[in-house]
Amino acid sequence: MTWLQTIPTIIVAALIVFIPGALLGRCLGARGLAWVATAAPLSVSLVSVGAIAAQKLHVGWSLAPVVGITFVACAAAVAVRLPGLMRRRKDAQGRPPWTRPGRPLVLAVAAGFAVPVLILFIRFSKIFVSPENISQTYDNVFHLNAIRFILNTGNGSSLSIGALNPSVTASFYPAAWHDLASLVVGATGVPIPVGVNALNMVLGALVWTASSMYLASRLLGSRPAVFLATGALAAGFNAFPYLLVEFGVLYPNFLAIALLPAFVGLGADMLKLSVSPRPRPGLAAILIGAGLPGLALAHPSVLMALGIFALAPLLAWLVVTVQGAVAGRVAWRWAGGAAALSIAYIVLLNYLWGVIRPSKAASFWKPFQTVPQAVGEALTNGTIGRPMPWLAALLMLVGVYVVFRQRRGYWALGAYSISAFLFVVVSGFKQNDLRNFFTGVWYNDSYRLAAMIPVFALPLAVMGAVSLVDLAMKMTGGRAATQGPPALVALVRSRKAGMIFGAAAWIALIVLAQGFAVATAQGRARATYDLTAHSPLLTVDEHAILMRLDAHVPKDGVIIDNAATGSALAYALADRQVLIPAVGTTPNVDDSIVFGYLPGLGKNPAICDAVKRLRSFYLLDFGAQEVNDMVHVFPSSATLATLPGLKLLDQEGSAKLYQITACE
Repeated sequence: MTWLQTIPTIIVAALIVFIPGALLGRCLGARGLAWVATAAPLSVSLVSVGAIAAQKLHVGWSLAPVVGITFVACAAAVAVRLPGLMRRRKDAQGRPPWTRPGRPLVLAVAAGFAVPVLILFIRFSKIFVSPENISQTYDNVFHLNAIRFILNTGNGSSLSIGALNPSVTASFYPAAWHDLASLVVGATGVPIPVGVNALNMVLGALVWTASSMYLASRLLGSRPAVFLATGALAAGFNAFPYLLVEFGVLYPNFLAIALLPAFVGLGADMLKLSVSPRPRPGLAAILIGAGLPGLALAHPSVLMALGIFALAPLLAWLVVTVQGAVAGRVAWRWAGGAAALSIAYIVLLNYLWGVIRPSKAASFWKPFQTVPQAVGEALTNGTIGRPMPWLAALLMLVGVYVVFRQRRGYWALGAYSISAFLFVVVSGFKQNDLRNFFTGVWYNDSYRLAAMIPVFALPLAVMGAVSLVDLAMKMTGGRAATQGPPALVALVRSRKAGMIFGAAAWIALIVLAQGFAVATAQGRARATYDLTAHSPLLTVDEHAILMRLDAHVPKDGVIIDNAATGSALAYALADRQVLIPAVGTTPNVDDSIVFGYLPGLGKNPAICDAVKRLRSFYLLDFGAQEVNDMVHVFPSSATLATLPGLKLLDQEGSAKLYQITACE
């Protein structure tokens, strides 16, 4: 397929990601940018919770359950809101309940949104190389096979998908991303990799941009310059959205982090820390509550990230409330209530901090640099040894200065400081219990924490950019613009000159933000999607074999595979069942007999007994190369080539497909 042919799939993916949540958000009362920014989080909640409900009700997973749960949720929202709506309409006495934004603001939002969307779509198309290419990484075996599992079984429940085994009813894995991808593939009929790449384009370009614009507007207000600057910089950080489509590959985290800025912005609205106009605190709280299940089922670690980042606005709210009580603007009972709520929140967060985290054995990632190096990377946004996006970094530092200078936005700076601190701990602290306490929630993985720094670095950089533009406009309108020939002074001080200067500054910001750091991020990510003769997971020859499996293996055939060589992708790409569907799958007793003792085929009756119980009469030999240089017990290619009882069915280069004939 070409990227042009993929456009309908991308459109379908965008509709699935935004429409259900947009309907629910409107029924809940969201308007304007809040409506747009919360559409995706609410859709993820509806989809992920709907998948669990469908499994409980024994309904196959498809668009139908999504339509059903969306209808139910919208009906419930309208029913609850209806009395209040009737009262407000009566009290309004003909006044419009909502003021529509002016044309300049609408155009600024549209232009600011269009620029990063276009840039990111182009960059993602370069990263993915072809619509049908896959990430050649460890986790992708599970991700792709999980989508096939959902399509084949109709079970997309996060409560049971972890084992990729229909007989295992309790095996949790956050499946929101997989549920979305399965809907895209099921609705369009495209191959799984095409649906995956289309969905990730929508998440990285549309969802991230909308979410980031909302957070920036909570810090700086709804000004045209804010949306234009956010759009110019949204694609200018190498840590997100590029890093997580390269490393891992961490698609669930990718989804969750794209949603994260909207939740932080709503939190500021709920605490009345954001710049007006803003949703009512009650509505903001409802939108957060409705979206949190989706964030948790996208990835619980990002839910915990939201929990700890929220400490910054919570503290700012408490300080403001106490200051108001001291000044007599707020009753002391409200200040006491704020303190009690803050303490209760910290107690709850502390409890969850010890519960919602992987085991120490799973959190094995090690630090890789010194603390001063980590601090430098966090401050410059050149994390994980990547080049510094110099313009974004400089503007962020200007934004930090503006926070202190203007004494506003401390909550955003505090959240950034928390994210930077966590990155410094995970990448620079010694591997001990203290480090595990702070960052074990994220597997002690520097990549996951590095990817969250742009969530707060971006609005701070926007603050820096807008403040510099304001300063320049002030200078051109002040004494600096009164010197020189009268005609020149009039031109400089004219509205047209201001528009020309603003447009030039915006274009320069767009161009300069797409520098060496972003190009490097694109190049490194692209390298993980290249399909070559030496690809780390699936080579050109191995891919060719998989594409011909249906000519040799019946629909109900089961293939003996070594998942780490990429042969497990026979399930996702060719729709043929495999013994080991993911690299981390633990073999059962019969699997272990086949893997360990197959060279004794024809001599050891236990081998054929195991083969028959497994109904696995086919074997893929993809050689000894395993992803991440892993080593698993599996017969060598040389042994298989001379083993009696095996029939060679297909071969492409060194990749081979065998049939076990000795056990018939």
